[in-house]
Amino acid sequence: MKKILLTITAICLASGLMAGGLVTNTNQSASYTRMMCRDATVGVDAVYFNPAGLTKLGNGLHLSVSNQTIGQTKTITNDFMFLGGTKPVEYTGEVSAPIFPSVYAAFKLGKIVISAGFNPIGGGGGAEYLGGLPSFEMMVSTLVPSLQSQLSELDDGVQLMGYPDPLFRNVQSYSSDIEFTGTSVYYGIQANFSYEINDMISVALGARYVIAENTYQGKVSNVMVTAAPDATTGLPSPFNGSPGDYLRAIAAHPYAVGAGASDQLNLVAAVLDLQTNLEADVVQKGSGITPIVSVNISPIDMINIAVKYEHKTKLELETTVNDGKDAGGMYVDGSKVVADMPAMLSIGASVNPLDKLLISAGVHYFFDKNNDYDGSTTLDVNMIDKNFIEYGLGVEYNLWGPLSVSAGYLATSTGVNDNYQSDIRYSLNTTTFGGGFKVSVTPLIDINLGASMTMYDDGTKAFNYDLGGTPIPVNETYDIKTWIVAVGVDLNF
Repeated sequence: MKKILLTITAICLASGLMAGGLVTNTNQSASYTRMMCRDATVGVDAVYFNPAGLTKLGNGLHLSVSNQTIGQTKTITNDFMFLGGTKPVEYTGEVSAPIFPSVYAAFKLGKIVISAGFNPIGGGGGAEYLGGLPSFEMMVSTLVPSLQSQLSELDDGVQLMGYPDPLFRNVQSYSSDIEFTGTSVYYGIQANFSYEINDMISVALGARYVIAENTYQGKVSNVMVTAAPDATTGLPSPFNGSPGDYLRAIAAHPYAVGAGASDQLNLVAAVLDLQTNLEADVVQKGSGITPIVSVNISPIDMINIAVKYEHKTKLELETTVNDGKDAGGMYVDGSKVVADMPAMLSIGASVNPLDKLLISAGVHYFFDKNNDYDGSTTLDVNMIDKNFIEYGLGVEYNLWGPLSVSAGYLATSTGVNDNYQSDIRYSLNTTTFGGGFKVSVTPLIDINLGASMTMYDDGTKAFNYDLGGTPIPVNETYDIKTWIVAVGVDLNF
């Protein structure tokens, strides 16, 4: 039972909320949402996407403020044989991020640009599972076969004493209240220095200070079993109560007293009381620094090429347990959790074949095989077979004067293996379509409006659940749907 809330810890390895790798968000402006590719941009959101490209801006101050509202639905099915209900059982989780801001500022003077940005570089949402999760409920559901097995020995002993079969083992079903709410966000504060070497080549150096915070509250309570002991025992039939109360009722019965089992039953009942009433209120915080190197090359006026490398971010989160709610000792105040962010290489190109037409393409390569995803400071679990890669293509066309329309496509290929996948954290290949508009209100003000929808390939995992040394086969499926609407304004002074 204690493993139920321990699995919540996996939530704290912040997963990318839409575009990006396993833990990194790359959807970092409204312009991105409407185009799906900004790797070679020379707009003000290049503070994040292409810092070296900022030298293409005009002299002066440039600002960008965006917000994305993100909704995500996660669906999991599980066919564990002891779960209640029709198999497979479906579980749904809702992830909501109504505020997902990106703020950028750049000041150019001659060949030099100084810039800064703020965005949720990882995570950014809150998850709510109203119906629990398979890993939560499987632990509760095993109470039924466990009690059946343990009480069968007592029933046999009672019959050997010459009494009728008491059917104490006739535990039929369970119920429980399992609650979980978790949030995870890694805020990034970035600063860059960009320099134009010549008309063709610009370079930039920068760094991002990452502030990570994960919170989670969980509760397992009101765990009840329904049993139907034989009427001759005098116990209520059906019996509805906690597993501890059921064992105490049996322990007080003359059959158990005569069999010498009362003390053992009372001891097990006390343990079950603790294990079926768990609560966690935990916060994990940490920070790290990401060095960033960027190069922008414009071989001719109509073509722009950008390369950016973000180094690995070392993050170690410290655990704080509030009000002693440590899930029965599973969380230790002051303990550490590894939550590193992998290095990333992005390469992009944009071309203006016509004055009104902009075509952009890009690729993001995440060095996941060099990253620690098991969260432990002592374990070394292989969870990655190949590095995560993301491809984007975007098109923008000026319809007339101030109005431009855009559309984009994004695809990802994950490289995780079954050791990474679970009902709490899983990675799937995706396809995303986005689109929107840019409205140039004045030569100084652009408004960006965008929306996108992400479809995920179905994921599956077959594994064995260890029930007292007996492997029980389990099949899980994973699916996600994500939508985004975004609005932003760019100001050029």
